Amino acid sequence: MPVEYRVLGPLEVLLDGTPVPVPAGRCRVLLATLLLRPNKFVSMDVLVDRLWDGEPPSPDRAHKTLHMIVTRLRQALGAANCVHTLRGGYRADVSSLDLLRFRSLVAVGDFAAATRLWRGPMLSDVRSDALHQHDVPPVTEEWLLALERRIGADLETGKAADLVAELRGLTASHPLREVFWGQLMLALAESGQQAAALAAYQEVRSSLADELGVDPGAELQAVYQQVLSGSVRVRGPVPRQLPTVVSRFVGRSAELDELSCLAGGDSLVIAGITGTAGVGKTTLAVHWARGVADRFPGGQLYVNLRGFDRHREPMSPGDALGRFLEALGIAPDRVPVDLEAASALYRSLVADRRMLVLLDNARDPEHVRPLLPGPSPGLVLITSRDRLTGLTVNEGMQPLALDVLSHAEAHTLLISRLGAQRVDAADELIRWCGGLPLALAIVAARAAQSPKRPLSALVAELADERTRLDTLDTGDVATSVRAVFQWSYQQLGPAAARMFRLIGVHPGPDITVAAAVSLAALSVDEAQECVRELVEANLLSEHVPGRFTCHDLLRVYAADRAAAEESPEARDGALERTFDHYIHTLIAVDETHHARHRQFSKKPPSAPGTVPEEFAELAAVHDWFRAEAGVLRAVIAQSEAQGFDRHTWQLVWIAFDLIDRIGPWRDWAWALGSAERAATRVGEHERAAKMMFLEAVAITRLGRYEEAGSRFDASSRTYAELGDVHGQVRGQSGLAWTLVVLDRAHESLQVAQAALDLQRTDPGATAEQIALAIQPVVEALLTIGDYQQALELCTEMLALRKDLESPYDLASCSLTRGTIHLRLGEFEQSIEVLGRSLAGYEQLGSWFDIAIVRRMLGEAHQGLSDFEEARRCWIVALEAFEFHQHPYAELVRTQLASLP
Repeated sequence: MPVEYRVLGPLEVLLDGTPVPVPAGRCRVLLATLLLRPNKFVSMDVLVDRLWDGEPPSPDRAHKTLHMIVTRLRQALGAANCVHTLRGGYRADVSSLDLLRFRSLVAVGDFAAATRLWRGPMLSDVRSDALHQHDVPPVTEEWLLALERRIGADLETGKAADLVAELRGLTASHPLREVFWGQLMLALAESGQQAAALAAYQEVRSSLADELGVDPGAELQAVYQQVLSGSVRVRGPVPRQLPTVVSRFVGRSAELDELSCLAGGDSLVIAGITGTAGVGKTTLAVHWARGVADRFPGGQLYVNLRGFDRHREPMSPGDALGRFLEALGIAPDRVPVDLEAASALYRSLVADRRMLVLLDNARDPEHVRPLLPGPSPGLVLITSRDRLTGLTVNEGMQPLALDVLSHAEAHTLLISRLGAQRVDAADELIRWCGGLPLALAIVAARAAQSPKRPLSALVAELADERTRLDTLDTGDVATSVRAVFQWSYQQLGPAAARMFRLIGVHPGPDITVAAAVSLAALSVDEAQECVRELVEANLLSEHVPGRFTCHDLLRVYAADRAAAEESPEARDGALERTFDHYIHTLIAVDETHHARHRQFSKKPPSAPGTVPEEFAELAAVHDWFRAEAGVLRAVIAQSEAQGFDRHTWQLVWIAFDLIDRIGPWRDWAWALGSAERAATRVGEHERAAKMMFLEAVAITRLGRYEEAGSRFDASSRTYAELGDVHGQVRGQSGLAWTLVVLDRAHESLQVAQAALDLQRTDPGATAEQIALAIQPVVEALLTIGDYQQALELCTEMLALRKDLESPYDLASCSLTRGTIHLRLGEFEQSIEVLGRSLAGYEQLGSWFDIAIVRRMLGEAHQGLSDFEEARRCWIVALEAFEFHQHPYAELVRTQLASLP
């Protein structure tokens, strides 16, 4: 029987895969000592030294005891015995030893396989100080060297982001091993965390100085200079976006083989799976992609382009590119707005990476062309109901036309779902379903709910229902499958059937139980039961935990049922409750988590049956908003399309604070225009003007400063028509700010000064309003270089706001004043004032403002020749700018490089 010995971790002996107990104490020490010298003579003197930790009894007694230990060990090992007696010592004759396997793998350069054998800590269950002092460290060093080589190879193949956590652990366990620190710095820098890489260098430099009294070695210093200069290529994270694999996938062996033949080359391959709705294109694509994901170490990108959704616009290529760029490490506010620029950035990021890109549900060739990488060793897999002939002709796409399941495949699918003993009427069932996987899955789900009922009885039901739907049978399988939907739908209880119909009214793309409560005006328990019944019937699927969706054919069918069975008033009521659900959830967030300003002096009404959600923690709010962002955008679009103007502007109005904090703005700027139009239609002209102002703010976030300036000016004129001087001034202040950004500082000063003069002459102006009007004048003066006048105005601004309690306003004023002191060379005063600004922004969690203040603090400390503190401030600022891919990162890198 095969015997396996293991020392790279706890001591283990396996006989035919079964553990053989090794007696504790000196038997373990003896076996471990021999196995660490496999197939080699080990003298009795060495064994005695290890057994008694260098303090043996008399030689005669030691040798006699050793013989007894050997005898006991052999008896314990039995058929697994490997200990052989030689003159003056012993030898362990072994062929299957993890240490030997480890060394052979290292010899051929397979460091990944070699290091996977390590189960350490090595021989942790063997008690011998001498063994762990003399024998274990050399083998551990072999492992560490192999680990360094494996990590080095992983860095070379672009796995930096995946290595950071492992290297953090290794540097903690081996704090003086400089190679690991250098690799950690490279991994951080290559994954876009240059500041963290520089901080790691400061940490190891301090440790070496404290423990050994030395500086980092030449190699580590070279890595530091490489990181500091910015010459380390940022590779970005490795995305893993593929959806969850479908359980019990059957059939399609020919198609799977055909796809697998396309993977693995050195040039870009484009493949397209085409076919009718419900034929299983996405299921096949995801199943295959999951199976070959390890062939694409550069990552896997996925997007549902919604090319054939009757109730929603297809996802634009720009939106899809934005999601891909975020997954590749580009912060939302740094994604180019221009489609061509975004596509170029995307191509450059994936140019040398072996990636798999799955573009699901494409409408036509133009829908996906901007999403195709340039020359790269990757694969693009597209699914579509369109034949995508243009891609085949021009881009060389490899087409794969998917038909319905063969009879044998359909039969196998039913067996996998129901068991072989229940497929007595499989042939008829397959015929009714037309071999369409979606229909078969639905019918199988219904059959599974009645495990004792013969399948033939269910087939009879289906036949009866289909007789009533003969007019729907056009010979097209996608149309005929409505009969299956109808049959499954009629098996639902009344509450679940109503929920299904109303999901056809819901804007989508998915729904939670909490939202379903308001949609159907049910209790939580009732809604949960309805959703459970729909999932069991395969009419809904939980595509991510807690979020439910359905195939677009089913959504169309649900909408048809709603139109046929729900009155217009009932459909409008469900929509109104849905809109109110999100409005009042956002109002609850505003009230609970202390938004900057209260959005409504009086709560708007909500339809009966609306149950908003509540969140105890702000982090939960942010998670909810990110998860619901697609739904919220769909809700806003549908509320405008259906004429729910009040809901349209209120949704955007109340969501603005979260949109501004979380974004990305490219997904939301259009919503402000919708809200402005809706507010105008219902006579909320002041709200409409504010929406125009906020739209200008959003456009500045997207870097479209000329357009933003025009919108700020338009909002100012609208406020003037309403007689709102403060609104008029705010619009002009926004225009002044954009002029500063456009390097037109003198024009900015003229606009800002005129706005300030107008605010001062307003008899109803408050101190806060005048202070707000001063701010853009100060910013223009700072840009021009008139620091003294800027300081005088800033002093007035602070005096006007001394009674304010808003942390944001106080922090903003302190930042402005601290910057002025800095420019005047008053470094100690600058540090004091900027410290107050930093405290305010940290209370708010405003990352950009925090980073700006830290950059300014670094300059102030540099002015005082406190270079270590300057370095610390700039490293923290750089980390934030890098994380958000902000262009200020390059400025801070230059400042760091200038330090002695």
